Amino acid sequence: MNFSIIFRAISYLLIILSIAMGFSFFIGWISTSEHNNEIATKEWILSLSITLFSAFVLLFFSRSNSEKKKDRKMLRKEAIAIAGIAWIVCGIHAALPYVFCNIGISFDQCFFEAISGLTTTGSTVLDDLNKIPKTLLVWRSTTQWLGGLGIVMIFLLIQSRDGASGKMMFGAESSLPISDLNFSNFAKAQRSLWTIYICLTIICALGYRFFGMTNFQAINHALTTTATGGFSTENNSFSNFSQGAKIWAILFMLICSISLFLYLVIIKKRKTSVLKENEEARWFLVLLISAITLILINNRNIFDQSSILDTLFNVVAISTSTGYVSGDYDVWPTLSKEILLILMVIGGCSGSTAGGMKVSRILLWFRFIRSELTRTFRPQMESIPRMVNSSKSVDKNTLGQLFVIFTASFFFLILGSLLMHAIEPDISIKGCIASVVTTLCNNGPAFAEFGPTKNFSHISTISTIMLTAFMILGRLGFVYALVLFSRKLWKHY
Repeated sequence: MNFSIIFRAISYLLIILSIAMGFSFFIGWISTSEHNNEIATKEWILSLSITLFSAFVLLFFSRSNSEKKKDRKMLRKEAIAIAGIAWIVCGIHAALPYVFCNIGISFDQCFFEAISGLTTTGSTVLDDLNKIPKTLLVWRSTTQWLGGLGIVMIFLLIQSRDGASGKMMFGAESSLPISDLNFSNFAKAQRSLWTIYICLTIICALGYRFFGMTNFQAINHALTTTATGGFSTENNSFSNFSQGAKIWAILFMLICSISLFLYLVIIKKRKTSVLKENEEARWFLVLLISAITLILINNRNIFDQSSILDTLFNVVAISTSTGYVSGDYDVWPTLSKEILLILMVIGGCSGSTAGGMKVSRILLWFRFIRSELTRTFRPQMESIPRMVNSSKSVDKNTLGQLFVIFTASFFFLILGSLLMHAIEPDISIKGCIASVVTTLCNNGPAFAEFGPTKNFSHISTISTIMLTAFMILGRLGFVYALVLFSRKLWKHY
C-alpha cells in the first residue's frame, strides 16, 4: 500500500473542503435573511485553519514518504482506500463549524450532521433552524452540493485521473458499474459532468428566485435540490413556499435523479430520444407514476384538491431520496406509507445524485432471479442476464458485487433495527426500522419518531454514531466501505 498517494489525495480533499468553508462564510456574510444573522467569524477562521493545517500535514507526510518509493502510480487498492477513508476524514473536518459555532449539540451530533450533508442523506439533529447562524446554514447546503457527485469526484477532476484507478473511484462515488464507464476520454467526461452539475444548480437557483424565494433561500435550496440532499433553511422545509417553487423543485429533483451521464450522451448526440431509450430512466418514471397514482387513490378520503401538489411533491422527494417535505406524510394511510418505504429503498438511477439501492440494481436483481429460475428446468442453458441499458451480458464481478450489496443491505437492516430497539427501548420498532432504512438509503426523514416533522436529536450517542456509519455504508454502496476492513487490502494486491 502506497500511503503517500492516500495522504496526498486526502490533503487535496481537505483543501477543497476549506475552500468550500470560505465560500459558505462569504455567501452567509453578503446575504440577508430572517435567520440568525450571526456571522461567527472567529469560529469560521478556526475551522478553516484546522482543516488547512491537517491538509498541509498530510501533504508533508505524502512527500516525505513518496521519496522512499519510486512507484507513484495509483493502484486499485489505493483508489478503494481513498474512496472509503475520504468520507471519514472529510466528515470530521466538516463537523468543525458545527462544533465551534456552539449551537448546542454534541460532537457526535455535529459529525452526524456533517456526514448527513456529505452523503446527501438530509437527516438532521437540529431542532430550530432559525437559531442557527446563516453562515452555518449555507455550510449545510454546501456540504450536500459537494456530496451530490461525491467529494472524491472533485479530486478526480483536479487530478484528471483516467484509467482503472480513476474509474474505480468514480464507480464508488456514482454507483455505476465500471463496465459502464467506457468513455474514450474519461477525464473530459468528468469535466463535462461537473459543467452540467454547475449549470443545473445555477438554473435551479434562478427559478427559485423567480418563484418567490429570497436570494439566500434560492441559493441554499438550489445547492440541496441538485444534490437531491434535502437540507432546507426553513423548519417546515417546503411547506410555506409557493406552488411554483414546489413544481420547480419537483422538476429538478427528477432531472437530478436520472443519470447525469445520460445528459452527456444527449448533448453529444443532440438527440432527446436517448432519454426515452434509456431503460433505467424509463422504469424509474414508470415506478414513480404508478406510486403517485396508487397513493392519490388511497388518500382520496383525507386530502382536498389543494393537497394533490403536496402529495406529488412528497412522493417525488422520497423516491429521489431528496427528503424535502411539504406537510406531514406520516398521517397518510398505512398503504401509502408502505409505498413510500419501497420508493425510499429503490431510490433513483445509477450515475445520478440520488440515493437508495438504485433502479438498475433492482432490475438486474430481478433478471438474475429469472435467469436462475430458468436454469432449474433448463440446466444446460447459459441464461446470463444482460446489463441494464446495454446488450452485454453481466460479468461475474458485477453479479458478485450485486450479491454483496443486497446481502449486506438486508444484514445491516436487520442488525441495525435490532440494535436500535435495544439501545432505544422507548422508540417503536417501526421508528427503529425507519431510521435504519432512511440512513442506509441516504433519504433523510422517515416515519414515526423520525417522521417529517421530527428529527434525530433525541437519540443516544451510540445510536447517533451507528446511524452515521450507516449513512457512509449506504453512500459507498457497502462494497467499498466493507472492503476497508480486509487486511489483504492493506498488505496484498
